[in-house]
Amino acid sequence: MPHAPSPSTSAAELTGSQGRRSGARLALTTAVLTGVLAHVAVSSGGAPEDATSTWWPSAGLALALAVRQRRLRHWVVLGTLLGTFAGTATAGPDTTASAVHALAAAVQCLAGAELLARTGPTTHLLQRGRHAWLLALGGLVGVVLGSAVIAALQPGADVRAHALTQLLGLMLVTPLLLLAGAPADPAVRSARAHLPGAHGLVERTGAVLACTATAGLVFWSSGSTVWAFAVVLPVLWAAARTGPRCTLLGVLLIAVVASGATAAELGPYRDQDPTTRVAVLQGLLFTVGVVALVTSFVVRSRERAVVRACEREDLFRRTFDDALLGVALLRLRSDGSAVVARVNTRLAHLLGDSARIDEGSDWTDQVWPGHRSTFVRAVRALAGGVEDSWHGELRHGRGDLWLELAIGTWPAPGEDEDGVAAVVQVIDCTKRRVAEQRLRDAAMHDALTGLPNRVLLEDRLRHALNAASRSGRQVALLYCDLDDFKPVNDTGGHAAGDQVLVEVAGRLAAAVRPGDTVARIGGDEFAVVCPDLPDEAAAYAVAQRVVEAMRRPFEVAGWRFDVGVSIGVALAERSSEAQRVLHDADEAMYRAKRSGKGRVRRSGPAVVDLRGGSQPSGT
Repeated sequence: MPHAPSPSTSAAELTGSQGRRSGARLALTTAVLTGVLAHVAVSSGGAPEDATSTWWPSAGLALALAVRQRRLRHWVVLGTLLGTFAGTATAGPDTTASAVHALAAAVQCLAGAELLARTGPTTHLLQRGRHAWLLALGGLVGVVLGSAVIAALQPGADVRAHALTQLLGLMLVTPLLLLAGAPADPAVRSARAHLPGAHGLVERTGAVLACTATAGLVFWSSGSTVWAFAVVLPVLWAAARTGPRCTLLGVLLIAVVASGATAAELGPYRDQDPTTRVAVLQGLLFTVGVVALVTSFVVRSRERAVVRACEREDLFRRTFDDALLGVALLRLRSDGSAVVARVNTRLAHLLGDSARIDEGSDWTDQVWPGHRSTFVRAVRALAGGVEDSWHGELRHGRGDLWLELAIGTWPAPGEDEDGVAAVVQVIDCTKRRVAEQRLRDAAMHDALTGLPNRVLLEDRLRHALNAASRSGRQVALLYCDLDDFKPVNDTGGHAAGDQVLVEVAGRLAAAVRPGDTVARIGGDEFAVVCPDLPDEAAAYAVAQRVVEAMRRPFEVAGWRFDVGVSIGVALAERSSEAQRVLHDADEAMYRAKRSGKGRVRRSGPAVVDLRGGSQPSGT
């Protein structure tokens, strides 16, 4: 009766004991399998260093077991040593040669397994193309070291023949056994959804049977050597349709059938001497094996790439359709057109009827005419490769819809024929634009009268001065201060005063020229910028109309007020600055105020009384 481990037994001791038992079982299994295969190989074709031996399957089996049982690989090496010695010794009389070959097989397995354990993936080897290269490198290093052992301990052996049989055994057996227990790649499984259930099983079985039947027809008959390469055809079918596992199984069956028939002196190579017969068969099997491996892995890689591309496209479509922003795909052309290829639901809802953008239409047509040239320039720059992205805010439709656009281009098929592919992200910024405009208006206009304030007045004055410096025309500033305005507030209150100020603003706007700017500076002070004047008399003409406009009494809430205006006129010099012109006009207004009501004073010695219609005198 077994005893339970005592409480003092450590987990490490239990693990070590279990590992030794598992390793011993694995070594025994490896010894049995490699021994049987070695015995069969020697009995049918001779030792691996003999020129009559075609391939050595136990080499591929040993390396596959060592790679799959990475932590117990040294037990696999031990089993390979014992099994190879037992198999070759029971099939041949030379015990020394069997021992040398067993040692070479163990060294070969150990070298390949150690290299793959340190450079290969921890699980599921051969899931990627680079894994196949690592396996080939590990097998090659092992074969080189094993052949070196043969050359050192058995000088008369054919090292070249030994290396070829080992390489062929590795190529035919190891990949198949490594793939046998690996999980299917989800991407490849998705790509082969066209082979579901029984249909896939039937095609895989048919491919394996086709490989076996073709090999039987070619090698168990007396056909020509030309037909030997017919075995490649079912291998290509299997590689293209069924994947590496089924393909490698078909190749292994071809190798078994071809080797058996050739050993029985049948098939297309029967008339050749044994050495040539084996060499030609090895060349054929190497060719078929390489074709099978390369084709199957290339096909699987392409299937994986197609599935990944489909997944990315599906992700893009779902992201595109469910995006919180409006998104559209465009084709940008060098003529400035932007053909709409696709729009998401959010964009269609965002635009509504204001700017309907349908698939196949030109986005440029929906841009407000005032902003269309900006959009066309951006499209041409993107289509010509000058820029790869553009960001801006443009009016669309009738001009009441503001859209923020972020356009980015990317390479896509057919660019030369149909323009450059681009994606545009769209945000409705109308509310923000309206709010910003209101804030700007509030910052630049008087809240009571709606006239420009001092800030906007100075800006308009600077623009007028800049234009005058180029044209040679004159600019005048009329600084206006109301006469007898205080009694309005004292008698009718501030409400009456506000109504008078509003009416004053209206009269001023009606009295000046269309291109002039009327502004309220503060309190009862106003100013008028008169650009593009031909001479000084034109400025006085505007001032006279302003004085005349104020002569009519103001009737407010039953009250009747006589309010006049005193005006200071400053004629700007060509190099004048806005602040200086304002200062001169202000000084002139105060001089006019001190001279009497309803007067106009120029920023100089002249005083003009326009109440009686007199004309200005000289300066």
